[in-house]
Amino acid sequence: MTGLAPDLSVTTERLTLRPFAPSDAGRIRAVIAARHAFLPPGAPGHPSGIAQWLTHGVHELHRSGQGVHLAMDADGLVVGAISLFKTLWGAGTAEVGYGVHPMHRGRGYAPEAVRGLVRRLFESTTLRRIELRANLDNTASLRVAEKAGFVREGVLRAAELEDDGPHDIVVFGLLRTDLS
Repeated sequence: MTGLAPDLSVTTERLTLRPFAPSDAGRIRAVIAARHAFLPPGAPGHPSGIAQWLTHGVHELHRSGQGVHLAMDADGLVVGAISLFKTLWGAGTAEVGYGVHPMHRGRGYAPEAVRGLVRRLFESTTLRRIELRANLDNTASLRVAEKAGFVREGVLRAAELEDDGPHDIVVFGLLRTDLS
């Protein structure tokens, strides 16, 4: 398969990775009010944009065929988000990213979600390589990549510009053959 299933969801030991739904509105409202930054790019900054984002915006990446944003659901709570993006079906490559709500960090949800999504993608699509990029100074994200089995491939110097200036980015990769 060269594309993603329209109803893509993944079940791991403790998580269900699933499309965001209108029923997530209350949880997303609380996240926005608390100014927690773990939702996918394009998430609304104000509660008035939640309904539109949950019905259309968060699903645009999937509709375009270039990836997907999924909620990390643990016991009925959205504890994080995981995304597949920069997908090049012809080359068989994509990138994965994630974020976990601050109250749920340190429980191993991110590496579990990454492992589960990557395994499903390698089983059900033609993807052969998935990248993961993390700021060199983000120790927690570097550990997620390592725990998920990604191989550290190099550092892109000053590759990411943030509010406090340029940051070095560590590139990790995982090949379909790495799971064999």
